[in-house]
Amino acid sequence: MSSVKDDKMMDVQVPVSHYLDEKYISLERYISYFYQIDGIRNCKPQSVLIIGVGDDVVPTFLRKANYTVTTIDIDSELQPDVVADVRNMPFDDGSYDVVCAFQVLEHLPYEEFEGILKELHRVSKKNVIISVPHRRTGFEMIIKFPYIRSLLHKDFVRFALRFPVKFKGFESSGQHYWEIDWFTTKLKKVRTDMEKYFTITAETTPVLDPYRRFFVLKKNTV
Repeated sequence: MSSVKDDKMMDVQVPVSHYLDEKYISLERYISYFYQIDGIRNCKPQSVLIIGVGDDVVPTFLRKANYTVTTIDIDSELQPDVVADVRNMPFDDGSYDVVCAFQVLEHLPYEEFEGILKELHRVSKKNVIISVPHRRTGFEMIIKFPYIRSLLHKDFVRFALRFPVKFKGFESSGQHYWEIDWFTTKLKKVRTDMEKYFTITAETTPVLDPYRRFFVLKKNTV
């Protein structure tokens, strides 16, 4: 593990025990892990940078699947490969085929979002995959039946109805400075900021988990 001294590094928000709490280890979170892994595999990378160690489930799987993985985090107790801040990463330009930040960027003020995108663009060789919270509520129904793949060429049929909910802010969250909603940080703005540096090649919300929104980004020449 290497460490980069940075007086402006963001503060650690939660203890290591947070990632082992029964509220953290949820069905929805493990569904999101599939989308993380699937997104990375579809990029066909040789090298992967994961920003934010969390409970280490995804990095551990990828390493066992013979991907070259580097982890970076501000919290040394999580034992990342590199202790550093996402705003100032100690890597050369184009160091990794795919750079991933899953549920990380909302922990910094949105005013810094574009600067972080620029840093992700710099470190990535090809792709960046991001997931951020999308604050809303609603109903969802999944239909799966025998021979659905043969009939519809799908694993399941998904019906969803969503309603807007306003993000109450950092004072209420205690961790998140922003989330996508229909009132303060709109989805259109997030997409527009991303498209200054990337082409959005895929965008989705996991089944049974509309709170997390995934973006697969292809690096633009800027």
